[in-house]
Amino acid sequence: MAFDLLIVALILLVPLLALLGVNKNIFLKTLGPVFLCYLTGFLLQFILPVTGIAMNVSEILIPLAIPLILFGAQFSHMKDMARPMLRSLALSLFSITLITFVGFALFHNKVENSANISGMLMGLYTGGTPNLMAIGMALEVPETTIILTNTADLAAGGIYFLMLLSFLPRLYQKFLPAFSQEKVGTQHPEIYLQEIKKASSRGFFSITKNTVKNLLMLLLLALLSMGLSLGLAILITGTLHVAIIMLGVTTCGVAGSFYKKIRQIPGSYALGKYLILMFSFAIGLSFDLSSVTGGAWNLLFLLFFVQFATVLLHTLLSWLFHIDRDTTIITSTACIFGPAFIIPVADALKNKAIILPGLVLGILGYALGNYIGILMAYLLRQLG
Repeated sequence: MAFDLLIVALILLVPLLALLGVNKNIFLKTLGPVFLCYLTGFLLQFILPVTGIAMNVSEILIPLAIPLILFGAQFSHMKDMARPMLRSLALSLFSITLITFVGFALFHNKVENSANISGMLMGLYTGGTPNLMAIGMALEVPETTIILTNTADLAAGGIYFLMLLSFLPRLYQKFLPAFSQEKVGTQHPEIYLQEIKKASSRGFFSITKNTVKNLLMLLLLALLSMGLSLGLAILITGTLHVAIIMLGVTTCGVAGSFYKKIRQIPGSYALGKYLILMFSFAIGLSFDLSSVTGGAWNLLFLLFFVQFATVLLHTLLSWLFHIDRDTTIITSTACIFGPAFIIPVADALKNKAIILPGLVLGILGYALGNYIGILMAYLLRQLG
């Protein structure tokens, strides 16, 4: 019991320490809080006794985090998006769909659970890490496989992110049209932009009476979303079917975002991000090193292939359809990394006008990723 309480306390506090470290140290900032939480959990599992509590806690964190991330979005503004942005998103979704099929065909005999992993990658490169974790849990993928997939993504994603911040913009301007300021598109609420910034800075730690009240309200809404999803799963299947639960909380998050009083409660993105960091630490504590086999290298090759082939195909299609450089890059960033990476990439492009449309695409990717990733996995199971 005492060890269980210690582990729960660590799950609550380690993400806070990771965020503090990221804000104070440039090297830790480069690693990122998600990786730091994973790494800390992985190292501590050699010291702490295995009690199972970390895995039990991790199983409820993602269903709580997903609606929180989505509550603050305003999907109704999609109708105001500029046509090049929507075309670029469609080309990106086409690219990841086609490359996922190709990757499955190439690696399905080499990678265990290849259909499920392909579904995870489909969601990952539509909306980012939360989709990967949610789809992995929905498809009941072994925890070790989820961790290995995310670790491989940290390697591939880190390389691509450095490319985005360095030479890719100069390379793309040689063959893609220049960005036009005339029709940027959506006027997404500034409040969500501030939420993204706050969740990535010292503003995350500013606690007031109103802050506590807002966070408790948001947590209650997230619990309600999960409760409704649990009830729906039992109603449909008679069991706690995880795929239905994940799709349910995603739907509740999107539905909540259309209700103004929910959408304007500050702190939803920051709280959702913190829960994902807690999950990262908890899943690291649950890592079983003995289950890692030589197939891990094939998983790494599959992920590198899917990510970079998707980027290459999306770029080629952007050239064919005359999509400008900045729209192409920001769409790719939104789909592969999610909204948190939009601002630094926009800074690298020296284009602040692209930030708000990029955030819309990133949040839309969060919403779409779970649906299409789970659908892809079930489809590939039939093909395999």
